[in-house]
Amino acid sequence: FSADGSRLTIPFGAGTTAGPTGTGDPDGVEILDVRNDETLATLRADEVGSVAFSPDGSLLAGGQLDGDVLLWATDGWGRVGAPLASRGGEFPSLAFSPDGATLATSHGDGAVALWDVESQEAVGPPLPGLPDARTTARFTPDGDRLFAVSETGRAIRWEVDPEVWLQQACALAGGG
Repeated sequence: FSADGSRLTIPFGAGTTAGPTGTGDPDGVEILDVRNDETLATLRADEVGSVAFSPDGSLLAGGQLDGDVLLWATDGWGRVGAPLASRGGEFPSLAFSPDGATLATSHGDGAVALWDVESQEAVGPPLPGLPDARTTARFTPDGDRLFAVSETGRAIRWEVDPEVWLQQACALAGGG
């Protein structure tokens, strides 16, 4: 659902032969206006299995089976940039930060990649996750922390603010 609850995205066809009409349509994503049950758009893309709206509703992210992430602008449903680089082999879980500036993608190997939405560049190397466990990453509502929760029920918490990381590094090194 979009943040305002007015739109619903439904990925279809990934690994099947049936699209929204059940007639073997190609893979893609259908966007519905839930107030009047109207189809707003049908986006064609191979094997999209996860989707997320940005908090302001201006972008839709779609995770593909190969690990790539596609972005669409919701003001005309055109693709935005090239796919975000693959981590391979599985639909990534997707989560935008509350301010919409960062996209977290979590993968089957437990790692969590952070992406600057505007530049579509990775924000550093992926954060290590819990090995051998499908992971779902989510930001706290204030955006200060990122949690990666594994399918085994274990979780890792990261502070998102670089200033907090700097303070921790200084404390560990015995500096000010």
